[in-house]
Amino acid sequence: MTTDSASSRGPNGALDRLPPVQTFQNVLVSPAANRDSPGAAWPQFDTQVHARLFRRGRLVCKTPALDVAPEEIREDPVIFASVYEDHFGHLTAETVPRLPQSLAEHGDLPIIFTRMKSDTSNARSRMFRSVMDWLHIPEDQIEIIEKPTLFREVHVAAQGEHLDGPKTPPDYLELLEHRIAANLRPRTPRGVAFVTRAGLEHKMGAHAAERYLVSCLRELGVRIVYPEVLTLREQMRIYARAKHLVFSEGSAVHGRQLLGRIDQTISVLRRRRQSNMARGQMGPRCAALTYVPCFGGALHVTNRYGAKLHYAMKSFYQIDALHAYFAELGIGLAQIWSQDKYRQIRDQDVLNWVFAMYDPHIEPWLSPANDDAYLLDQFGPLYLGHIRDQAAAIIKARKVAQR
Repeated sequence: MTTDSASSRGPNGALDRLPPVQTFQNVLVSPAANRDSPGAAWPQFDTQVHARLFRRGRLVCKTPALDVAPEEIREDPVIFASVYEDHFGHLTAETVPRLPQSLAEHGDLPIIFTRMKSDTSNARSRMFRSVMDWLHIPEDQIEIIEKPTLFREVHVAAQGEHLDGPKTPPDYLELLEHRIAANLRPRTPRGVAFVTRAGLEHKMGAHAAERYLVSCLRELGVRIVYPEVLTLREQMRIYARAKHLVFSEGSAVHGRQLLGRIDQTISVLRRRRQSNMARGQMGPRCAALTYVPCFGGALHVTNRYGAKLHYAMKSFYQIDALHAYFAELGIGLAQIWSQDKYRQIRDQDVLNWVFAMYDPHIEPWLSPANDDAYLLDQFGPLYLGHIRDQAAAIIKARKVAQR
């Protein structure tokens, strides 16, 4: 049995260097309660640090239930990855960072993931398989644990980086770069690429009228990237070849974590006030990192706990900041921008978003629990008072359909 202590990490979970891969004996691994509790019952659990899950500089995983008997005993050694993820951002930012070091030291061992108890798919998503393929991990090396299993020997690496955590150490980037070196031919980065959310469903959150921004940038010669319609390898090659890589803030930013250090600038158009998404992970990978202060407010709803659903909110551009940023890149956005056309598309996007959020069949975690006035009263301060009645009518009609 191996243990470690909190003192082996610096403030906020920072790693100056990667600690050794740990080896544990007789570990019970069960289906995960959720993504915060991956299901491995490490010996002396509360004393463990590197084997447990970090997020935003803090340990988040709790001791899994131990009142279950193993249904299988495995004598062969394995690598523990984490919970099986079908969410791109969590997979790339939280789980992948355990794999390069594990594979460097124990590359031929089975890699185990735990299935979440709520996951009834019994399958592996195309997204998951594409990420594993990018890391040159064959499908037959991966196992997803569906029942309580006692493993006689488990190897687990620390997260080399974690979601919105501190600065990524060079050790991790070197291992990652070595792992993916064959995927990319050397090429000098050129041009500007904009990774947009304009092709996503409204309930997934985006800037209002982002599709208008896309049309203007395309006219000005910017490469537009819709990651959801590309293979992962196509996305990575486009990202690696851009001298200026610009993201609309969202999970696609975490895709850049599948690449190492490149001589390019990375910029994120903020959808949330003062957001610095993945700063500690992006900064060490590029020549310059910018969070564009173009957030001009947002419409949001709340869940049953009263928490704002930030990831689904409809954000607005601060237009002057948006134009100024692209001007710095030598792109004359302001010269072709029509404020009247922008407002027309913005208003329609807002109404489409309201229609989507009040869908009677929307996922429970997205379903608004606030009263109507909570949302509608946000329209005036955002200069949307002229469409408030239309939004109210949409909400009313959607609620009637729900009865």
